[in-house]
Amino acid sequence: MAHVWQAIPEPELVPYAAPASLPVRSMLVLAPHPDDEVFGCGGTLALAALQGVDARVVVVSDGAQGGNAAARQLESRRAALALGYDRDGAAMQFWRLPDRGVQPDAALVERLRQALLAQRPEWLLAPSPFEIHPDHRALCLAAISAAASCRVTLGFYEIGQPLMPSMLVDITPVMALKRMALECFPSQLASQRYDEHILALNRYRAYTLGPHVSHAEAYWFPDREDCGDAAGVYRGLQRLIARRLGVAP
Repeated sequence: MAHVWQAIPEPELVPYAAPASLPVRSMLVLAPHPDDEVFGCGGTLALAALQGVDARVVVVSDGAQGGNAAARQLESRRAALALGYDRDGAAMQFWRLPDRGVQPDAALVERLRQALLAQRPEWLLAPSPFEIHPDHRALCLAAISAAASCRVTLGFYEIGQPLMPSMLVDITPVMALKRMALECFPSQLASQRYDEHILALNRYRAYTLGPHVSHAEAYWFPDREDCGDAAGVYRGLQRLIARRLGVAP
């Protein structure tokens, strides 16, 4: 039997609106390296600070493969001050695992789980399954495992590869702050203009949000029933693609 095509309206496949304010009161952002928290979630972290949302960041690796580890940590600290979410230095942790050596093993999963139990955030934001850097993918897997045993909403953000978003956050009001935060990473910008790449991605993410939105950050929040393990997240991705093609997953 021939396949029957059903034209799904665009707003059912990608957000055409962004929330006026963040819909949570607390969040924990997991960054593979010092700077990823700003590249992926800098605007959201700035909005959290303005809206009184308890935003915290864990930087998992030391970033030593990309420069001096101590200098990179200081850059992240300065960026946190620019974004406004870490005025007293208590909102950031640096776990200093080996750069390009992050493993989604039982030790990391348990450490993440303990952080979730201690902080009780409503959102856990981690690099998406579409990422290509091994540390990003390892942290994604560890976050999936840790979130499965805690009452937290798991969301994924993008850095090196775009994802298929279920939420867009309008960061237009805080773009000046994100630009300032991006400039806090001279050690990284000297080798590549990551700031230009990220700002271009944020500009593109405003594509469906109308002329009043200049920049946005994208997130994918899988259905809760898919967040039990990596296989469940994969099934969620299958359904997203199948819906676009009009086929059974």
